[in-house]
Amino acid sequence: MPRRALLLSTLVAACAGEPQVEVLTRSSADTLQAQTWADRYETWLAQAAALGDRELDAAIAELPADDAEATGAPKRKPKARPKPLPRVSEQTGPEDQELSDRTDAPGGEARPIAPPTSADELAGLLAALRDGPHRDLGPLARALAAAPASLWPALRTELLAPRTWRKADYKAMLAVIGGDVPNRYGHFELAWKKAHGHHGVKLSEDWFTDLLALPSRQVSKALRPIYRDCVIQAALLRAAAAIGGEPARTDEVVEALLAAAYVHEGTFRDEVGRAIRRLGDPALPGLLRRSLKPALPADEGEAQVIKDSIPYRTAEYAAYQIDRMDRAHPRKALQAVGDDPAQLGELIAAYGLVRPGDAAGPLLDHVDAALPRVREAARAAFLAYVTGPAPRAERKLLRFVGGGTGESAAQLTYRDLARIAIMSRIASHHPDLAEPDCRTAPKDSVIAGVCEAQPERLARAYFARLDEGRRARERAEIAAALAEPDRAAAIATLDRLLADDPELSARAELVPTYEQAAAEAIAAGELALGARLWRKSAALLDDADPTRADALRVQALLAEADLAATEEGRRMLLATAAELAPDDAELQARLTASAGRPETTTSAIRTRLAYGAGLAVGGLSLLLGLGGLFHRTRARS
Repeated sequence: MPRRALLLSTLVAACAGEPQVEVLTRSSADTLQAQTWADRYETWLAQAAALGDRELDAAIAELPADDAEATGAPKRKPKARPKPLPRVSEQTGPEDQELSDRTDAPGGEARPIAPPTSADELAGLLAALRDGPHRDLGPLARALAAAPASLWPALRTELLAPRTWRKADYKAMLAVIGGDVPNRYGHFELAWKKAHGHHGVKLSEDWFTDLLALPSRQVSKALRPIYRDCVIQAALLRAAAAIGGEPARTDEVVEALLAAAYVHEGTFRDEVGRAIRRLGDPALPGLLRRSLKPALPADEGEAQVIKDSIPYRTAEYAAYQIDRMDRAHPRKALQAVGDDPAQLGELIAAYGLVRPGDAAGPLLDHVDAALPRVREAARAAFLAYVTGPAPRAERKLLRFVGGGTGESAAQLTYRDLARIAIMSRIASHHPDLAEPDCRTAPKDSVIAGVCEAQPERLARAYFARLDEGRRARERAEIAAALAEPDRAAAIATLDRLLADDPELSARAELVPTYEQAAAEAIAAGELALGARLWRKSAALLDDADPTRADALRVQALLAEADLAATEEGRRMLLATAAELAPDDAELQARLTASAGRPETTTSAIRTRLAYGAGLAVGGLSLLLGLGGLFHRTRARS
């Protein structure tokens, strides 16, 4: 009984408290491995949120290692490192290479490469761009973009070389950076969308930079050769724009770029346009000359065939680039190159070739220019508007009320616009030269021929009046300069007149003033100035008085002979003067006396000076040695 009571009380006490349950779970190696990977994934996910694309791959390698010892699981064996990829020389193409654009990897930053200097170096550079390591593309492309002008023929050949891949492949590749490729009708889809408010449209304005900055993981294996070719083309266009900056190369670079705009169905036309505009105003004459469209026949079918041809589309593209440069208006284009007389003259000549109607008025602004070459170019260009066969005006069909049709001119021709411009200019400045407007005269009338030649007649009369006015101004300035008591001021005025117009009509009238100034300079001991004034006087008299011009050159040679540093130079100047004046006895005597004097050349003088300096140094050393010996002797005593 007592034993039962004890057991019962123990049972009641145990049931009075909370139940305690202990669950034992067996853990295998696979369970611990899964938990470890879950912990690693959470750590990687937290780090990935703060990382960029280029740091993501590197961060994976920096995740904490498995805590195998803490869990009691067996340690993971390190995976064997993959063998390095075969080099290009081992029959591995660029599409089979593992691309890497990580800059934190050892050797990720390739060293800069010097631009090529020969055709062989250029060929090697292009081969490396097509087959070399991906990390070297940037330095290689920049070296190609900096190629010198001496390699332009080879660069041009490569720029215009045909492409073997499909245009659709290039379009797919360039779409990654927002490169706009025109369709078969020349329409640029991305530019149109961006201009019409489509949000999120990516449009590249610099293929070269965007292609090199493109992460390699965004280039699929099939497009890697096309990617490299796009890099090469962008680098070639950069090089062409830089080479075209040299005046001697500008025109041929413009021609090559316009041709490159239609290579491979215009795939690279968007970037070609940026290269053309990068040339700036020096490219305007070449673009304007090539904007001249082929003549269209009257038949609409034949005309459409010509409009679809490459030459016609290239001319339209050249005009489009001028418009993109904001130089479509002739007056603005002429003002842009007004500070460079060479470019201004070339652009004016191009307007005379193309003859756009709105350029007739601006050309008249330069027909009285101070510089003769600009003035002559403007006159020749305007005369091209008003001479030759009359241009055929484009016609439009008219339908009259009540039936019937007719034709009328669709717009004024360049001849009509030139007529209006010259008549307006004459009415404003020289109304006495004006003639009645006879454009309404019947074609079969007696005055039809006179009316047809009216623009040319008015232009030539206007040019002659301008020449008369310029000569009157020159004579007034010359008279004022000759009356100027200050000889230096008078010479400065005359020099300015000659600089403005080297073919000055009153050239001979300036000679006495120059001769007097030369004599005054010789008297004052300014032999060099006197010699220059003698020679200038001789140049002014070459056509009017050749004998007097030779005599003035002799005076200049004598002054220069007195300034000669060596006897040989003096003899050469005197011998030249003797050829111009063989009968001058005094000149022959000076030449004979110079031939009898010994030659003292500059080298001989230097030798003597060096010998004397050596003797002086040697003597000084000897004195210093004797002085030291004397002091030592005194010290011993």
